Amino acid sequence: MNNRALKTYLEDQYRAFHRPEYLRMDPLVCLAPFARSEDIEIAALVAAALAYGRAETIIRNVTEIFSRTGRSIADFAAGTTLAEKTRCFEGFKHRFTGGGAIAALLHSIGKVRLAGGSLETLFAEGFREADPTIRRGLEHFTGTLRRLAEETASSSQAGVGYLLASPADGSACKRLNMYLRWMIRKNDGIDFGIWKTIPASRLIMPVDTHVARISRRLGLTKRATVDWRMAEEITGVLRMCDGADPVRYDFSLCRAGMVDFRREAA
Repeated sequence: MNNRALKTYLEDQYRAFHRPEYLRMDPLVCLAPFARSEDIEIAALVAAALAYGRAETIIRNVTEIFSRTGRSIADFAAGTTLAEKTRCFEGFKHRFTGGGAIAALLHSIGKVRLAGGSLETLFAEGFREADPTIRRGLEHFTGTLRRLAEETASSSQAGVGYLLASPADGSACKRLNMYLRWMIRKNDGIDFGIWKTIPASRLIMPVDTHVARISRRLGLTKRATVDWRMAEEITGVLRMCDGADPVRYDFSLCRAGMVDFRREAA
């Protein structure tokens, strides 16, 4: 597919699927109860970190977490002890993730807040204006939260490590790149746009097996392995279609991929 045909296809999918009515089976629906930016950025990280498995299960379990923390999740993260968090999430389970990992993750976030920062500030500490992508910022972000989790509760740190992938590990970091899309892209009825210090032009496409499949079909990548290099390669092609906002096609491509998958499975 040549660049002109690709641009036409992407814009057609964007117009068809980049709409709030397609949020029904997206983890973003779990964030509806939150209004303050400090709560949204934390709740969104939890929702993105748990976005593996069936959509219905993700939404149910993320909603369960928020029913335990309440709407002021930033206050919960910074204002409760690790023991209180551990008791709060006793019995919680989402596939490979237990309540201890959720407690350790939120306690690490609480430490960031108690140090006078936000998650945006933490990410920006590792990002440089000259960086071509968000890679360095993401490595700093996940590395810091992992370290704080290890210092907080070493027995749960491995679980936090699974929730917070890093480009340093070669991972495509689908869930974290999705989180960054939510935070950084402008508020258009899908994404929130509450982070103002990182440009959308540096975002990397969230890539999982479904996005990889449709990307290969469109000629966005020839790589076989879903990893960080594939995500960068796909983003590089998309950047030629929209240099200022290359991942704006993510939501619509995912929905188009789901429609195709269901059609093929029927």
